[in-house]
Amino acid sequence: MKASRVLSSLTRPTRILSASLSLLFSSAALGAAAEKAPAGPAAKPAAATAKAAAPAAKGPASKGTAAPTAAAPSTPAPSASFDELVKEAVPAKDLATLLEPLYARCEDRDGLHQRQCEGTRSFLLDYLRSHTFVAEADVPPDTSPYDAAAKQVDLEVSGCLACSEPVQIGGEPRFVVMRPLQRVVSGKAVTLPMATHELRMEDRVKADRFVERVAPRLRVQHIFRVSSVFGEPLAATTPGPGAGNTATKAAAATPSPSSPPLKGVLLASLGHRVYDRCTGEIHAANPSTASRVAVTPDPRDPACPRKGSEDLSAAELKKAAEIAALPERLTPRQIDSVLAPVQVRIHECYMEFGEPSGVAKVAVTIGGEGKLTAISLPPPFDKADIGICIRSQLKQTSFPRFRGQPMSIDYVYQVQ
Repeated sequence: MKASRVLSSLTRPTRILSASLSLLFSSAALGAAAEKAPAGPAAKPAAATAKAAAPAAKGPASKGTAAPTAAAPSTPAPSASFDELVKEAVPAKDLATLLEPLYARCEDRDGLHQRQCEGTRSFLLDYLRSHTFVAEADVPPDTSPYDAAAKQVDLEVSGCLACSEPVQIGGEPRFVVMRPLQRVVSGKAVTLPMATHELRMEDRVKADRFVERVAPRLRVQHIFRVSSVFGEPLAATTPGPGAGNTATKAAAATPSPSSPPLKGVLLASLGHRVYDRCTGEIHAANPSTASRVAVTPDPRDPACPRKGSEDLSAAELKKAAEIAALPERLTPRQIDSVLAPVQVRIHECYMEFGEPSGVAKVAVTIGGEGKLTAISLPPPFDKADIGICIRSQLKQTSFPRFRGQPMSIDYVYQVQ
């Protein structure tokens, strides 16, 4: 109840901190329910919340133009899997509200309200430093062309969480990254890659299927801790407890005054996984993961394949359409128009090799691609030299394509 009274008494400059606090607790509750994990530090009772916020209010007041930079947390011991990490992570669905305490200012002339604001902000910053979070990046992974020699496709994960659409924090657009921000192109931030995964592909057909059909559906999920802000003026940035010289380094990386500074938040990555938003299948992860992502694809989404269907590349889809337009079988007239002209060439074989002569009932099998897949000659032609000549003439024939099963027929020739 004490925490509720503290928050309800906050004036307008600190209402956003109250919203941030409410978001943190609601996100923690949702995460615990979704993962069926025991309640963690985020589920502290209100009395504990007030106790955590009160001591921080005794600290010195900060009146700079930027909030204290969050301390870079110590990296925990590596987890056995991504699944274990995500159980402890709080879902961060609203990055703007989650990261607002990093930029919130306490500048109230009323001493009580000033201390309340500082206490709440200190609690929220401590919360950010002591918890891990999970969120989905707004930048999809990039794929390389198929490497036929290595039989693989490279999947590159960007070091971005909010780079395509920077979040509005403190009245300004700010990028959220896990790797140093290099530049901004057409309003989108470019960072160093987070990781490159080598995906084994047996052949180009499967690689084309993946690059054309599956890759556009891939999403990246990151688990992280909040580390520091960057791009803020050095004089206006006050390092938080344990932050060391993070603020100094961030200011040193700020571009020259001739160009606007690239502002944002740097996160400490603990893990990531790449999954198919339509099927939930995991295609890459670090650390490894054993479970699929629970997804509910929109049945109206044309990118998601129908249940039980196979993702085909553009070339395969074109070929499938061409095959569907073919006739089921060849007509007797189509077959006769191809085999009848062979009679003249069989006579030429007889003129060259001579006996045996007579009637030859030839059995042939026509494949869907329009070629003979089997030729059988009756005795005595099957073992004679003239039989080799007859086979050669028949192999040169070409029929119209059809989509049905191979057709086996008998055809009679006069060998003379």
